Amino acid sequence: MRRDVFIETRNVLEFRQKVRALEDDQHGEPGFALIFGQAGRGKTETTRNYHAMTGGIFLRVMQGWTQYAFLQELCYHVCGLRPHGVAACKNKIIEALEALPQTIFVDEADRLHVDRIEDLRDIFDITGSPIVLIGELELRGLLGARRRIWSRVKQVVEFGSVSEEDVAILGDEAAGLDITPDACAQIVRQADGDFRLVWSFISHLEQAAKAHETQEVDTPLVAKVAKQVASWRR
Repeated sequence: MRRDVFIETRNVLEFRQKVRALEDDQHGEPGFALIFGQAGRGKTETTRNYHAMTGGIFLRVMQGWTQYAFLQELCYHVCGLRPHGVAACKNKIIEALEALPQTIFVDEADRLHVDRIEDLRDIFDITGSPIVLIGELELRGLLGARRRIWSRVKQVVEFGSVSEEDVAILGDEAAGLDITPDACAQIVRQADGDFRLVWSFISHLEQAAKAHETQEVDTPLVAKVAKQVASWRR
């Protein structure tokens, strides 16, 4: 099964449209973008794909980061430095972004304390660099906790469930499978719309299809494979 396949889902297309609008200093409105949704919906891969194409700063938040740890790591990604002290880190970030504005993508942003969002607000207010925050459902509540933060959120993308069409395209492009419409619908239900679980399904289906010497996937084959795919449900 090919792992280099990237499917341009509805979520991906909406992400690109709204982040581009945020970055458009001629006709757009600068500020924050909120990208949120359940785990496994493809938010991180979509962000990494966009970042690889357009550039900017990509930072993945680690659990338990302090203000100093967060700003020092962000500073390193922005300008290659890890200064000592919170103020020094923030000043270096601002200096670098004033000289060369870039979009900042912060993944796993729901792990941040709201005061770290305030640090990002400071950086945005001074430099005008767009801030794209990516996280799970709790992220929306985090940003909405303070009016001065929420008022800067100009674009919102909620990543919804993987679609049946997405499953069909992924099966074809990644594994050369012809998945029937009913089987696609069954996979979406079994995976609870989780793109990572769909990948697992496709991988197991490819093996099962080879064992049956076929490229067509129907509902009985999906039902058989479903027993082999780990579910997040207990």
